[in-house]
Amino acid sequence: MTFSIEPIAREYVYRRFKLASVPEKEKIIKDWANKIEDSKLLVRDFEERVGEVKGKKILDVGSGPGGVSIAFALAGADMYGVDIEKELYDISLIQAKEYGVSAHFFLYEGSKLPFLDNIFDYAISVSVIEHTTDPELYLSEILRVMKPDGKLYLGFPNKLAWKETHTGIWFLTYKPAFLRPFVVRMLGRNPLEENNLHFYTYFDLLRMLKRVRVQNFSWRLLPEEGKIQSGPKKIIKSILGIFGLSYKAFLPHILVVLEKK
Repeated sequence: MTFSIEPIAREYVYRRFKLASVPEKEKIIKDWANKIEDSKLLVRDFEERVGEVKGKKILDVGSGPGGVSIAFALAGADMYGVDIEKELYDISLIQAKEYGVSAHFFLYEGSKLPFLDNIFDYAISVSVIEHTTDPELYLSEILRVMKPDGKLYLGFPNKLAWKETHTGIWFLTYKPAFLRPFVVRMLGRNPLEENNLHFYTYFDLLRMLKRVRVQNFSWRLLPEEGKIQSGPKKIIKSILGIFGLSYKAFLPHILVVLEKK
């Protein structure tokens, strides 16, 4: 494969994120360039937690330039991606063509997904929900288009993490909300409003899920033992369990699997 997304990514990123520092822009470009290869690891983790992707109809909700969807399509999934930005949609089509995969990409207005009810086996949302204006509507729409017993692989950065993922700023989310935009601008990062960036915890997610209902369906959070088998981390995990707390609430990135019931 001789195709490189870097020239397209560089043109888009430097025009789209005008107030971001050069290192931040270059970081985004590098992430795009490596996304398909990196997402092959994501596919493996998805299969461990959710199920085999080959032959499954899967929705990537917030597909961006298409890297995740293409990695899943290369693994045999019947892949559908949806995003709100026309340029990202166009880039995803270019990438899919260059990689020779039949991933299907759609543009939508950010509220109602352009699909019928109950048609997807699985859905994936990684580092998207924190960019949504109405996360409960976002989750409700995913619930609507998934089949009963369908599963959503949902990941997002933890507000309680010491270093904020998108800006790379230490203790940003521990500062008062009114101070965060000033700190971000002072350190030369892309403004929070440019990415419609919000910060959530595991407990915020639980509160959202209590309010997310569609017709007669609802979510249930699938229990996971995780990959901590021994040592101090296992002890901490057990202690948290005594108090009814999930160890996931304190990880830098929260990753859960939700099932439509």
